[in-house]
Amino acid sequence: MGQEHLPSVDLEFVKHAEDEYHSIFNTGKSEEVDAARFRLVWALVHSTHRGHQSRGLELCRAKLRGQSRDKEYRYFAAVALYNMGQFIEVRRELSSLLQEHPGFRQAEFLRGLAEDAIVREGLMGVGIGAALAGVALAIFLGSGRKR
Repeated sequence: MGQEHLPSVDLEFVKHAEDEYHSIFNTGKSEEVDAARFRLVWALVHSTHRGHQSRGLELCRAKLRGQSRDKEYRYFAAVALYNMGQFIEVRRELSSLLQEHPGFRQAEFLRGLAEDAIVREGLMGVGIGAALAGVALAIFLGSGRKR
């Protein structure tokens, strides 16, 4: 997929979203609170900090307990999982989501990123395995020459 990637946000952006959510939570209408929660979750799952990603995932899962078919929160959960390096779980979640919502382009894009990451990790694992096998062979051959 080249250099394409997901957006990421910094601590200041997350702090602003948290402040907005807490302010609206105490004084706003239900729709305003929901919109602020949506923006906060978006910021958390797109954060570069693992703690934020984990918190965003928890908020998504809490929301999905009540509305298990909410495609945006399911997508956000997949973004958090992707940013946390859980690529197989991302692919599984997005495959299910895309069965229910074919043509969901963001989910299709993220599934492609996850599949690329799975392949990359597999190739890295093969490379590490080959290197270890080479070292073991060299040690074996080296010990045979000393006898």
